[in-house]
Amino acid sequence: MSEMEQVKLFTVEEANRLIPKLTEWLHDLHARQKQLAAFEVEIDALELVTKKPEEGLSPEIAKKVEEYNQRVTAFYEILDKIHDLGCYLKDVEIGLIDFCMIYQERMVYLCWKLGEAEITHWHDIGRGYSQRQPLILDSEEKESSG
Repeated sequence: MSEMEQVKLFTVEEANRLIPKLTEWLHDLHARQKQLAAFEVEIDALELVTKKPEEGLSPEIAKKVEEYNQRVTAFYEILDKIHDLGCYLKDVEIGLIDFCMIYQERMVYLCWKLGEAEITHWHDIGRGYSQRQPLILDSEEKESSG
C-alpha cells in the first residue's frame, strides 16, 4: 500500500464532527502534562534528598517512578487515539491539530486549534499554523473528501 493510500482524507464536516472528542482529549492531555511535570519535580527532589551514589533507587522513589511511567503510558494512549483517527497533533500546548484534505486539487492540511468552534483554515503540507489561510469551499468540496 502506498503512503497516499494510508493517509486518511477528511471533509470539513468529518473533521468538524471530531472537534468535541478532540477537545475532551486535549483537555485531558493538558491536565496529564501538568501532572507529569509535577511528578518529575517530586522525583528529582526525592532523588536529591534520599539517593546515595552507592545505592539504587529508594523504595519511595521507585514507587513514584513506576506511577510516573504509568501516567506517561496513559498520556501516550490518548495521543494514539488522536492519531488513530487520522489526525495529526502538531502541538499539545496550544491544542493544534491538522487533518488531510484534497483542497483546490491538492493535498493540504485543514488546521484546527483548541478553542475554535469549527475548522475555518487550512495550510499547505510542510507549512505551519503561521501560514494558515481562510478556508473557502465550493459545494463539491463541502460534500466530498476528494
